[in-house]
Amino acid sequence: MALRDVLPLTWTLRNDRASIGGVRLRAIAEHFGTPAYVFDMAHLEARLDEFTSAFNGIGVPVYATKAFICPALAEMVSSRGWWADVVSVGETAIARRGGIPASRILLHGNLKSEAEIDLAASGQVGITVIDSLDEIDRLGLAARTAGRTVDVMIRLNEAVDLVTNRKVLTTGDYAKFGLSPDATDQAIARVAATETLRLRGLHLHAGSHITDPELYARILDRLAAVVARNRLAFATTPVILDVGGGMASPYLRADPTISPAEVAAALRRALGSPEIVERIGPVEVMVEPGRALVANAAVLLYTVGVRKPLPGGGEMLALDGGLTDNPRPALYDSRYELLADGRLDQPADHPFRVFGRMCETDVMLEEVLLPATMAPGDLVAMPAAGAYTFAMSSRYNVLPRPPVLFVKDGEVREVVRRETLEEVLAGQRTLNETEPLVV
Repeated sequence: MALRDVLPLTWTLRNDRASIGGVRLRAIAEHFGTPAYVFDMAHLEARLDEFTSAFNGIGVPVYATKAFICPALAEMVSSRGWWADVVSVGETAIARRGGIPASRILLHGNLKSEAEIDLAASGQVGITVIDSLDEIDRLGLAARTAGRTVDVMIRLNEAVDLVTNRKVLTTGDYAKFGLSPDATDQAIARVAATETLRLRGLHLHAGSHITDPELYARILDRLAAVVARNRLAFATTPVILDVGGGMASPYLRADPTISPAEVAAALRRALGSPEIVERIGPVEVMVEPGRALVANAAVLLYTVGVRKPLPGGGEMLALDGGLTDNPRPALYDSRYELLADGRLDQPADHPFRVFGRMCETDVMLEEVLLPATMAPGDLVAMPAAGAYTFAMSSRYNVLPRPPVLFVKDGEVREVVRRETLEEVLAGQRTLNETEPLVV
């Protein structure tokens, strides 16, 4: 891998200044301020087309909205005929606002609220993924009350050979998601016996940062084996086998990754096995890219506010953002590149420890090499910032969230505007502004 693989598709340099989509980052920062999330629309379009082409003929991509969602992105996803994977009423509302029809929405969640159960029972999503035995009873009753039949899949929790950060491992002995192997057949039988539920398929998502495409083939084999021994319980053809997402995206220039074509090729080989062809019949594959679609499409822009020596040696920079706009370093010890706009023609050979501005330790980068001339007022760009940044942002220290900007062909669209302090404080009241209640 090279630095080019971490950057948005249309990233270009001219006179040590960077541009995305034909728009200079400095111009974006001057107009919209920092921090700001800047997405390359051409990159998003290219990745959507790459996934669509790779999986043509074997199934459909399902975008994992938890990575990042806004109505503008939902429009782009919908235009390719993709499904959307959601886990809340809010994500569903954004997907629908962006034009994704209810019939192409997949509802996940290990503990669905009553409002989310009602979404499923009222036909506002296409398929609901069952995550526990209790949920079968809850959803079956809600569907009966609504007078509808609800299409469902069952999520399995079967350990697979995945080495990754345990915080993003979603199968195994300590994972909260899905049905354990000893409960799977019971869940299938219970769904089959519930008149208001129609079993469409199975789901297994191993975790994140998967670099071996053959892992998806092994997941497919696991799902196929479960279907084969319970074939009569599945009410429709083709049976859906959802192998989840988790494809690795590069954050550093040395990070390994895999392509949609490699994953699709592994799945095609698995689909030709006798276990599937002879014992199951027609199969539709679902795959759920999230990070793999959006991570490298965006950079996070910051302004350097402070440079000073550290008591133990070395130097630090403080940026005007931090864990409120990108909590991943604090949560997962995630590492990123950092590029100094306006100094990109200078050697990046001086080590800095980079902090945010929150009232916490807020270490953004333990050590990064930047030009020795770095100074307050410099603009820096953090690549690979499209996934699990805005989606996990907060208002800690009562700071408004940054804007989300889509750029293409020399134009900028503010698809999520910067929050104002008035919006942040809108729901808060003094004691004199509230009415006491006895409940």
